[in-house]
Amino acid sequence: MKIVAEPKIIAFTCNWCSYAGADLAGTSRIQYPPNVRIIRLMCSGRVDPAFILRAFEIGVDGVLVSGCHPADCHYISGNEKAEIRVNSAKRILKLLGLESERLRLEWISASEGGRFAEIIRDFTEELQRLEESPFKVKLEPGTIEITMKETFKRTNIRYCLQCGECTSICPIARVDPKYSPRETVNRILTGPEGEILSDKSVWSCLTCGLCTERCPEDVNYPLFIRNLRVTATKMSVEHISPHNGIPLMVSRMMVSPRIKQNRLEWLPEEAQTSKQGDVLYFVGCLPYYNVFFEDLDFKGTKIAQSAIMILNKIGIKPVVLENERCCGHDLLWNGDVDNFERLAKLNLKDIEETRASKVIFSCPEGYDTIKKEYAKFFGDLGFETLHISEFLLDFVEKGKLKFDARIPKKVTYQDPCRLGRHQGIYDAPRKIVTSIPGIELVEMGKSRENAECCGVSAWINCNQFSDAEQIKRLEDIQNTGADILITACPKCQIHLKCAMSRKTPSKLESTNIEICDLTELIAEAMNLNSR
Repeated sequence: MKIVAEPKIIAFTCNWCSYAGADLAGTSRIQYPPNVRIIRLMCSGRVDPAFILRAFEIGVDGVLVSGCHPADCHYISGNEKAEIRVNSAKRILKLLGLESERLRLEWISASEGGRFAEIIRDFTEELQRLEESPFKVKLEPGTIEITMKETFKRTNIRYCLQCGECTSICPIARVDPKYSPRETVNRILTGPEGEILSDKSVWSCLTCGLCTERCPEDVNYPLFIRNLRVTATKMSVEHISPHNGIPLMVSRMMVSPRIKQNRLEWLPEEAQTSKQGDVLYFVGCLPYYNVFFEDLDFKGTKIAQSAIMILNKIGIKPVVLENERCCGHDLLWNGDVDNFERLAKLNLKDIEETRASKVIFSCPEGYDTIKKEYAKFFGDLGFETLHISEFLLDFVEKGKLKFDARIPKKVTYQDPCRLGRHQGIYDAPRKIVTSIPGIELVEMGKSRENAECCGVSAWINCNQFSDAEQIKRLEDIQNTGADILITACPKCQIHLKCAMSRKTPSKLESTNIEICDLTELIAEAMNLNSR
């Protein structure tokens, strides 16, 4: 569908040069299309990728970022930062399937009013040759209803004894004296609903599930918090999201049924995949995480590459979806149940078309969300869900998956909250690790049901308290004397790498333990790749 009306353009302009150039074009009566909205910033280097993505999310057709010519920046290196940030945004937009022509970076001086007008004219003509933005779409309203009455019933919250066991074990309560799960429950049961919904305590919980493990009345506090967030979101209560909200924003952009992503460039040339088949590998958001966390040298798609090579080695050509969406985990746990529902329906439709009977995950959050939440909200899935450790353990125990390489290393293992406490999978990853020749597994002081969280959940609570939790976990890891930390969750790896990069406490300045995903370790032990 071609654009008929004038395309909408947002132009982020530098205060000193390009805005002055735009102003000169106006005062000089230089004609250019009136379909541009100019936003003035002090420097083009302040244009965060989040600004650009948000513009496209709300349906603009094109974004112009403009600033001083190189070497003319009033802040010395602002335009260099602008180039880095615009290129980062372009990589994200490319993954989402948006044409590179929709985002432009131009240098315009204060005296170049004519150049500003010419750029807008040219940009408008270029956008008119493209199809309408896939984010200009009217979405169906959500159908999932979550009431406080249902929440009280499903979470056993009225059975709370106010014993304080939850607060005594809560990792956030340990570092934030103002936070208490017990007190949060007490306030919602005895006080005005609106008061607690606007309180930061609703967003402080990691939803790790340690409290539920300890609770004598089996109160499901994480689900209680999640449903409070749903209610708060429907009441337009806002909260701060780390990384300028980019991960959540990209998930919301995926709800458009018109996007056609470019998310499979990571596939090795020799990889064998299918369009239809018995086994489907759900990649998750790994291609996007590569861009989001490039500064941490996080290579999420290496996890996916390892998974494909392992499956190929044992004779499986898995289905990999070309237009797979985020599973919706983060939106759901942020309370955005409507967009979670939209993502889920798109994913279920695409999976159904592949005729897969098994869906394999290397991401515990995707696994937990599709296995538990999709089934709860949408009924029988029509396929079996397995974490890759469960799936591969069967091949290991039957002798169909063999380890050819010896890895003489001492390792420790981080239990992901969603794989461990939420799904009860503790043994499968450990059995695989200890089956690898040369590996010595050393457990942390707190592991399995008692394992500590990596400190952040669903891109909500990244603050000084999560920092303190991560530092504590790094101390636990360091105390094992392990050479390698094995994770089975990409976010655990991201958050702990981030914590190590800060090196805040002096006694952890020497901590630089290697972090390796379980899937990558298996591939290395099969001589399929090397770290």
